[in-house]
Amino acid sequence: MGTAALIAKNLAITAHHVLDAVVRKFGAKHGGTTVDIEGYCLRLYQVLPGPIYRVWNVNEAWACPTDIAILHLSLDGSSESNERVESRAPRLRAVPPATGQKVIAFGYRESKIEVTEQADTHHLNFTDIGTISIGEVGQVFPDRRDSSMFPFPCFEVFAKFAPGMSGGLVIDEDGLVCGLVCAGTNLADQDALPLSYAVTLWPMLRTLISANRGTRYPRGVQYPVIDLALDKIINVVGLEELDPRFFPGRSLTSKA
Repeated sequence: MGTAALIAKNLAITAHHVLDAVVRKFGAKHGGTTVDIEGYCLRLYQVLPGPIYRVWNVNEAWACPTDIAILHLSLDGSSESNERVESRAPRLRAVPPATGQKVIAFGYRESKIEVTEQADTHHLNFTDIGTISIGEVGQVFPDRRDSSMFPFPCFEVFAKFAPGMSGGLVIDEDGLVCGLVCAGTNLADQDALPLSYAVTLWPMLRTLISANRGTRYPRGVQYPVIDLALDKIINVVGLEELDPRFFPGRSLTSKA
């Protein structure tokens, strides 16, 4: 279906078109940019070294004004005897990499899940094909590439992004997550360099969400994702490079 990445303990990001494909098929309750998953289960399957398996329920999601969706998760189950989750958040790069820089994209281009039932045993067998694609950044579009297919900040990557990789991480030369896999193209010229697109991350920082941030914060209130970065709940590099007009009332430097 697609790929997602955890950015905090109970938050993940994926491509908005991946979430939209699920919602168009199974439905959802909409409230502004909030998508409530009701009547069915939407799950993320996480495979860690060991292997350790974790299954996350997507309780709600928030649609960003680009091809990014933010997912609010709760742990449904784990193969660990101790289900206390220790998570590590990747470092996110607010602004896109420069033209000519090398980036690496990762995603699952082909995933299968087989379910077997035996007496009291419910067994899931995962078959994933993790794919890495490496290429140079081409043209960077600070506002949009066009008004129809990519009407949001994004950048070209001269690499092949296969179906199923959508929502996967795009990582720059410094090891920072600088975008998400957005789309690949099929060029008529077989000798041409492959061309794909990654969505830039900074617009998601403007999205209003209401995920619980812990006991130090009020519950059930909306706030922009930039607040998670300023409070170091998510790790974002390069906030000072953003246009402050998009973040009124916020000082774009991390709190000590």
